[in-house]
Amino acid sequence: MTRLFVVTIACVIALATGAEGASRRKPTGRPAQRALPTGPVQQQDEFRSCDVAVRDFVQGRKEATALPVKEVKVDALRMTLNFVHPFGESGDTPPNLAFMRGESVEERRKALNEAKQKMRALAEAARTGNVWYVIALTSDSPDVIDGRRSPATVQPSEGRSSAAAVVLASIENKCISVSEFRAIPFDSLSEELRVALGEKGRERPPADTSAAGPQQSATEAQ
Repeated sequence: MTRLFVVTIACVIALATGAEGASRRKPTGRPAQRALPTGPVQQQDEFRSCDVAVRDFVQGRKEATALPVKEVKVDALRMTLNFVHPFGESGDTPPNLAFMRGESVEERRKALNEAKQKMRALAEAARTGNVWYVIALTSDSPDVIDGRRSPATVQPSEGRSSAAAVVLASIENKCISVSEFRAIPFDSLSEELRVALGEKGRERPPADTSAAGPQQSATEAQ
């Protein structure tokens, strides 16, 4: 009797183990599919992380443009930069002498090395198309600050004698304002840049012949 009971228990355990293994091997159906994103895919802006800063400077004006900087000329001796764009150059920036604020020579040397490293990083960013020279025409009005003004204040006959520009760089997903240029003489802009800004080169006024006319008449009268 005891032997029959042990054999019965062994059969029950074997059947339970086989059923469990079969349930593990039994396919559970199709694998669950990942939910596809339903929202629109956001495309990268042409100005990278400077998308807002560039448009904030332009302020919707027609006489403004953003040019890619093709090269950054670094003068490590004078600590100046010159930005080369398709229509010319920006000209040298003021010397970056912030490293002179250190109290000791070691502190100044450390700050100098950091400044030179940033200049090299900026030159590399220009080579990869992540630096822009944004320029806009300005008026003689004292109310206009750093090139920004409302489009409603622009008058068609308003005289423009200068421009303002800013250099922006997208580095490590951050927009950096590198340098600003204020009161750029209009005559210093290249003809191509003037056209890009929506204005043709200023024509020289015709020579005043009012004085020559009477002299010629007097000569003929003699």
